[in-house]
Amino acid sequence: MNERETVRFDLRPHHAMLGLAGLWIVLAVVTWPGTACWVTAALYVWAGWYARGRRTCWPADVEEFLAKRGWALRRYVPGAVDCNPPIPFRPFTIPELFSGAFKIMQRNWPTMIGVPSAILTGIAVLLSAGVYLAVQIISSPQIGNLILADGVLRFDVGPLMLALAMLLMFCAAVLPGDGLLISLGVHATAKAVRGEPIRFDEVLHRAKQRKLDVCRLASLYYLAGVGLGLIQVGAVFSGFYAALVPTMLLCGIASLVMGLLLSMSPVVLIVEDRGIADSFRRSIELCKPALGRIFVINLVVWMGFVAPLVMLSTITWVAGVFACPVAFGLLRCLPMLIYADLRMRQDDYGQELQEDWTRNTGRR
Repeated sequence: MNERETVRFDLRPHHAMLGLAGLWIVLAVVTWPGTACWVTAALYVWAGWYARGRRTCWPADVEEFLAKRGWALRRYVPGAVDCNPPIPFRPFTIPELFSGAFKIMQRNWPTMIGVPSAILTGIAVLLSAGVYLAVQIISSPQIGNLILADGVLRFDVGPLMLALAMLLMFCAAVLPGDGLLISLGVHATAKAVRGEPIRFDEVLHRAKQRKLDVCRLASLYYLAGVGLGLIQVGAVFSGFYAALVPTMLLCGIASLVMGLLLSMSPVVLIVEDRGIADSFRRSIELCKPALGRIFVINLVVWMGFVAPLVMLSTITWVAGVFACPVAFGLLRCLPMLIYADLRMRQDDYGQELQEDWTRNTGRR
């Protein structure tokens, strides 16, 4: 029995594009009437037509994943492979940092863009379902009387419990997905800078194994930020206005410094296989000598990527649908590259990466 007889359906890239176009048409008709869904569907139809006309094949790792399950034939023809390392094996400049992230994302787009797209879609579906459920609950007369008394918001146990339930529902949807995205980006980028082949199913499996550890670390990180935020809120409502400005200023600076010092803790947790407390300590040790540099990198990220993405999404959310996965792929590459840069400035990590690259690719 040849391979063609065992394949259930020969799924091609243009089939996937047309399937996504059909999904957006259904959404336009049933859920979100308006031009945005139709524009998105038209873009996917054009992508399907383009892929079919160019006889576009799946990347090798995607094709292997589909072929093992009988969903596609093996027809991948390897082209010219860029064997140049994506980063210099020395402390690099900020432009080299971002260009390295772009190279890694471009070479491994199924893992760095495709998988985050699926994860973000799942999170969006869960949040949409949660918001719909919350609206239905709040709009019921019984819950409405519990929250409002003569049109005034009540601050007692009932509304607080409802708010807590919504917060927990939000965390249950977002935190595991965030942990998986962080773990996926670190694993994939760590393999890319060492010249190891990246197969998205293998990287996704390894990322799932560390998802809960990263999720717990991120929860503690966010709780520390929430604690500082509550201090600021308490200062606003305390009535002690003489201390308001100093408290707000000190807590704001403390939040910024804490975020910068602990920013490498997820990477340390995964790459160096440390515990949560030890990862925080090691992150502070790495980031403290380069605090100004890390601040500049984060400023470039926010001003050059996050702010334009938010502004673009306010014009039309169609742009957000296509730009968010690319932005997430880029931003998930950066922490590992920043970690590598910090290590190169403090020890011989660059030589270690170069030796691994030479061994895995056979090239210097």
